[in-house]
Amino acid sequence: MHIRPALRLCLAIAATAGLLVGCADKDGSRDERGEKKPAAQPPASRSSQDTSSGRTRNWEPDDALQRAERALDAYEDDGSPPELVDTDTSYIASGLTKTYNAPGDRPYRLDITCNTDDIEELTLTLTRGDEEQPYGIGCGDPEADQFNIPPGKPFKISAEPVKDGAGLFLWRLNTIAPDDVEGCEDDIKAC
Repeated sequence: MHIRPALRLCLAIAATAGLLVGCADKDGSRDERGEKKPAAQPPASRSSQDTSSGRTRNWEPDDALQRAERALDAYEDDGSPPELVDTDTSYIASGLTKTYNAPGDRPYRLDITCNTDDIEELTLTLTRGDEEQPYGIGCGDPEADQFNIPPGKPFKISAEPVKDGAGLFLWRLNTIAPDDVEGCEDDIKAC
C-alpha cells in the first residue's frame, strides 16, 4: 500500500494531536504531578465594570465632549435667541479659571456642565470683586446648569483641579434679552 506524502503529514499531525489530548488535562489545569492547579484569572479589562467605583465604561474625551454638548443643547429657549459670547472647555485635572469683562447692557447666562469618569458633582465658584458664590455642578446630568449674571462688572468662573481626575468642563456664555432671565437675576449675589 502506498500512502501519499501529504496524507502522511496529515496522519502524523492527527496522531500527535491525539497523543497531546490524551496526555493532557483538557483545560490544562493540572501540573506535572497531576495535581489540580488554581485557575488563572484573566487580566482585568478596562471596559469591564469596576465595582469599587461604580464605573461601567471607559472615560473617553471625545465621547464625554459629545455628552456635554448634548447637555448644553438640552434647553430650549422660549424667548429671543441668545447671542454667543464664548464657548470653552477645560479638563478637570487642570481646573478652571476664566474671567469675563461683561460689557454691554444685556444680561449674561452661563450654561455649564461637566462630564467625568466617576465624580457626580464638582464645585464651580462665581466671583465678582469681593462677592463669591460656590455651586455644585452635576457631572453627567442630561441638562447643563445655568447661571444669570448682570452686565457691567467683570466676573470670574473657577473650579479647583481634581488631581488625577478624568473629565472635563464645557460651557457657553451667552447674552440674553432682559425679559428672558429666569430665576435669580444675579447668581453671584445668590437670591
